[in-house]
Amino acid sequence: MNDQTCPPAVDEQVIKEMLWAFAVRSPEHAALLIGTDGRITWTNAGAEVILGAQPGGLVGLDLARIFTARDVEAGIPDHERVEARARGTSSDDRWLARLDGSRFWASGVTVYLGPFTAEMDCCAFLKLFRDLTEVKMQMESSRKRCRAATEASENKSAAIALLAHELRNPLSGISLAAGMLQRRIGDQVPNTDEPLLVIERNVNLAVRLIEDLMQHSKVASDGFQLQKSRTSLRDLLESSVRIAQRQMQQETRLVRVLLPQHEIVLDVDRMRAQQVFVNLIANALRYTPLPGRIWVSGTLEGAEAIVRVADEGIGIAPDRLERLFEMFTLPRMDSSKLGLGLGLALVKKIVELHGGSVQARSEGPGKGSQFVVRLPMR
Repeated sequence: MNDQTCPPAVDEQVIKEMLWAFAVRSPEHAALLIGTDGRITWTNAGAEVILGAQPGGLVGLDLARIFTARDVEAGIPDHERVEARARGTSSDDRWLARLDGSRFWASGVTVYLGPFTAEMDCCAFLKLFRDLTEVKMQMESSRKRCRAATEASENKSAAIALLAHELRNPLSGISLAAGMLQRRIGDQVPNTDEPLLVIERNVNLAVRLIEDLMQHSKVASDGFQLQKSRTSLRDLLESSVRIAQRQMQQETRLVRVLLPQHEIVLDVDRMRAQQVFVNLIANALRYTPLPGRIWVSGTLEGAEAIVRVADEGIGIAPDRLERLFEMFTLPRMDSSKLGLGLGLALVKKIVELHGGSVQARSEGPGKGSQFVVRLPMR
């Protein structure tokens, strides 16, 4: 050290050993000793490399010299020392300035050292940092790509919602016309019942697909909010079973609902939670041929309510489990034309909006499946 460093009365070996522990010999790490007046009293070679200074060229400079003009105006250099004196340390993740004025992203810390003695006033703070500009730029690039992907996804959702809305009107017209034909023709024209039934079935299927599209777009929109209320898990599951049975026209199909005697009360959006369980139970009914059994069970595990919808149906191939909750994935049966793969994507979104999670499990084709929904308690 030169004559501007700490006085001989100070145990400089202690400071040197501490700086060595922070790898000050590395050109990638900067270490500066700062006096209470905010001036630099000593630096390692790494600080000179990072800041673009000649050997010894930083000693005596005001620390504010390496901060951006904006941060200096905001009083950041003084604030770091005030915080370090009060708390012991002060984190430092910001743009700093080299001596030539160019900026770099620094990540480090300011440590309050003392003074241990009255003579040590000139080196009361230790400032350590690294030049992480490349990492910062990579993170910014990733954020930009993420924002662009999010914007593209939002635009896609808006376009889907608009398309679904516009398709409802012509489908309503087709359905109305088919009904009128059915009433007018009646039994007067032979061999017309089957074609009219085909029109009705396909119109109903198209209406359901459009409804799925609109529901997913609505739930995925930024302005969507849950309408939470106290809800009995037993009532929620039993009503979901009845609705799913009606949808699948399997009212007489046995679906066992298993719950503890103790009442489990959730704070959820009942309508949206019902969408989740109706979808899962309807899938179990759809993909479980008789005499396969279906169970809907609920229980408590710590601070979570756990609902399992299990069946003895056709099962799910292992390579499809990971993508099962993505939009527009193929349905579980290759021959099925019952949907666009939006149902489970909607389930996942609603559950996550409640702060929960959903997983699918299956040992493979022909071995049934199980969907596990976890929801936080009130």
